[in-house]
Parts: sequence; structure tokens; C-alpha cells
Amino acid sequence: MRLSLFIVFLFFTSSVFSQTNLPYKVGEYAAYKVSFGPIWVGYADLEIAEIKTINQKPSFYIVGKGKTAPFFDWFFKVRDIYETFIDTSTLLPLEFNRDVNEGGHLINQQYSFSHKDSNVTTQDSIFVIPANAQDMLSALFYARTFKKESIFDGESFYIPIFMDDENYYLEIKYLQNEVLDTKFGKINCMVFQPKMQEGRVFEDGEEMKIWITDDKNHLLIKVETKIWAGIIKAVLDVYKELKYPLSIIEE
Repeated sequence: MRLSLFIVFLFFTSSVFSQTNLPYKVGEYAAYKVSFGPIWVGYADLEIAEIKTINQKPSFYIVGKGKTAPFFDWFFKVRDIYETFIDTSTLLPLEFNRDVNEGGHLINQQYSFSHKDSNVTTQDSIFVIPANAQDMLSALFYARTFKKESIFDGESFYIPIFMDDENYYLEIKYLQNEVLDTKFGKINCMVFQPKMQEGRVFEDGEEMKIWITDDKNHLLIKVETKIWAGIIKAVLDVYKELKYPLSIIEE
């Protein structure tokens, strides 16, 4: 089994968003513990580090990192770094960097997006992209701006993502709301199920569910991926500098 500690967070999105009243701000930090069954295997974190200017446009500079726990470094060492620069006005990615080392398998990608020209430039080529195309990391933060009122139980919606030099559409289905019992207390969450195209990222037959807080933050709380060998789970362990207080259900 190929273990990707960070990519598990990135495939949640929505077709409706608002450019005002964003649910996040510069300084937000979230760290997650990753487990395989009962065994802690690593951790990942996401940080909105600062505002940077890219092509004369202010952008959110967001960094995601994933790594194995020290014990598992002996068997399958993972060091993943993802960076995206998101236009603060359009919430579309301007640049994306991916530096991955997973058990000696190396991936290094740099993408430069030109949405007005409908293309993205990589190290080797230029590709045509559809309108509002996202990268692997920007998709999550784009998704957090959705309006719940536009989502219906059991309905699917789609978003274009450019990854690994290809365009594809990610299908997302809202399942239900569920109250999660976390280390911070009980939190009301929306539960979503992403579905990748067959042969992409997750093989056919594998399942993923994602829990997002049903409050003003729309914070990622939990990810659960079922594979043939068991369940990979990522759970929020630390958070800082949220824009709004995390909504805890009082007992």
C-alpha cells in the first residue's frame, strides 16, 4: 500500500462560494494525527502563512506538510510539502508547488496558472484548463467558502482540478450532519463523500468520508479512507488562530 499522509486531506470541494466573509484568515494553523487502524503512523498540518504578491495580485500563501512518525521512517519515510498561492479576490490558484518524497518515490511539480488565458504552465509544458480550475491544495480552501443552503442531501456536485498534468472533475456528495466526539468536545459536522474518477488517486472500491465543522469556520475535522487493508484516519489534533471560535456543543 502506498501511503500518502497529506493528499488524503485535499479532495473536498463545492461548486458554490462567496468572496466575502471568508471562513479563514492569515495565521490559521491546523495539525492532524494520521493513523492506520489503531496505530499512529504520522501527522500533517496546514497553515495560512501570510499574504504574498504574485503577478501583482495579493494572494494567500498556504503550506501543507505531511510526514511519517519516527518509527515508520524506518519502513516507509514520507516527507510531503504542498504550497499554493490563492488570489484573495477570485480564490483561484496563481501558483502551486509540490515536493514529495514517499518511500523514495520523488515528485517535484511547479504550476503557474493563467486563468484569463485558460492555461497552466508546468516545468515542461503548457496545458489548457477549464474555468475555475483548482490545484490539489487550493481546492480545500475554495471549498470552505461554500454555502450550505446550496447543498442538498444526496446530491452530487463537481469541480475541475488540475493535477499530475491532467484535468479532471471531482464528484462530491453531501451525506448528512453528524456530531463528532473530539478531544475539544462534541462538534456538529457536515459529512461529505468525494469520489475520484476510476484509476485516479484512490482505486475503484475505496471510500473516503470527510467531516467539516458546520459553523462559520468550515474547518476540516476528520478524514477517513477505507482501503483493502483497513482504514486510514486523520483527526484534528491542534488548531490556532481560527477566524471564529470553534463551535462546541455544550453538555
